[in-house]
Amino acid sequence: MVKKLIIALVIYSIVLLFVGRQLSFLPQIKFGPKTQAEDIRKNVLEKFLKEEKGSYSIYYKDLSTGQEFGINENKVLTAGSLNKLLIISYLYNLASDNKINLEDKITIQKKDIQDYGTGSLRYTGVGKPYTLKTLTQLALEQSDNTAAYVLSIRLGEDKIQEYGKKLGLTSTNMSNNKTSAYDMGKILELIYSKKITSDSLTAELLDFMRDTDFEDRLVRDIPSSVAIYHKAADSTNMVHDVGIINDEKSPFILAVLTSDIKDEEEAKKTIGKIAKFIYDRGN
Repeated sequence: MVKKLIIALVIYSIVLLFVGRQLSFLPQIKFGPKTQAEDIRKNVLEKFLKEEKGSYSIYYKDLSTGQEFGINENKVLTAGSLNKLLIISYLYNLASDNKINLEDKITIQKKDIQDYGTGSLRYTGVGKPYTLKTLTQLALEQSDNTAAYVLSIRLGEDKIQEYGKKLGLTSTNMSNNKTSAYDMGKILELIYSKKITSDSLTAELLDFMRDTDFEDRLVRDIPSSVAIYHKAADSTNMVHDVGIINDEKSPFILAVLTSDIKDEEEAKKTIGKIAKFIYDRGN
């Protein structure tokens, strides 16, 4: 068996040298024990990423088997809009404990407008009331910065940070806007396993994370029939996407964070290839 695995890895490496960036063209090889298979996939990705421009941090976990691997998964990076996941997780945790009502409203003031990045509230929100639920939807679907800002003010950044520590997010810092691929994978797993909020509110959160305005990374090369719940983020020289790919047979978490990116469109394609390669592991 060990000999076969070594041969399989050699074949993967040779093919990778010829096809270069086209991870989707890699042959499907059936492996033995799951842990050994994950090691081989990690090795293939490491070789692939050496040919890519920029730096990539990856965390993967199979939610059926518990098998996982990471590549620079604990590297602390700028989070960008990924910090919205912690803000909203805290909000929905409070809602499930009846400590806050998601139907409560916030009226957007001119001082609340975050006039940068994505989202519609910067253009149309002033003077209008929005429920906490609607603000959550905007923060996840559009990555609306104004929506996330007013939610963080309502909840308190210190309390959000304290909640993150309780969840075990050791690399995530709200004030410095930092996180890691591992931390993002951890919070996604907690959301999906219904440890953040109630069953019904979990379903609502996941629904807000599907069919977002950013379907050009994890989602791009995976069949449209597959449910993918994710949160993307962009900033200078970085492109992120973290999500839960629910292929029903074996759902998995994949968090891909980047830095030192010069070509953002190319990085998005690379994230898509990584996701497709892992999705094809058992299909």
